[in-house]
Amino acid sequence: MLVKSFAYSRKSFSLDFIIFAIAAVIVLALLAITAKLDLLSIAIGAAVVAVALLVLGASPLFTKHEIIGDKLMLRQGWYFKAEIPIKNIKKIEMVERGPLRTGVFFRFFQSTLFVTSKRYDLIMLELKEKQRFGWALGKKANKIMFDVLEPDRFLRTVEELRKSLSPI
Repeated sequence: MLVKSFAYSRKSFSLDFIIFAIAAVIVLALLAITAKLDLLSIAIGAAVVAVALLVLGASPLFTKHEIIGDKLMLRQGWYFKAEIPIKNIKKIEMVERGPLRTGVFFRFFQSTLFVTSKRYDLIMLELKEKQRFGWALGKKANKIMFDVLEPDRFLRTVEELRKSLSPI
């Protein structure tokens, strides 16, 4: 089975992780001092913050987008995963400039899902049929914008796979 990985930019996640970690330590320290919390409450608070930091801050540093067999798996950390059949891809193209915001998000009245970590050199997939994305609050979308560090290699790989899957 074909398995190819495609990394996405980690710069914004690294900075977010550091800022979140510093803020968490400061907030926990201030709570411990001002609220005069007992050791158990501080330990529980620290455990909750550590789990949130791991899932939201660190996990995007360890995941990649992948092509597994005949499916494209988009991931952004442990909190977002989308499985897109290659056969459902109608069109794939480069987009020079995307939205200002990054991360996993969508606009309520549009059918585009964004899974981005930067604003420039994005890939846009247009799907033949709308697909529901459970990890994005069940959003139905027929366009997905995302980024990879090697867009040319990604585009070549998807096009080759699409040709091999299409009936002659």
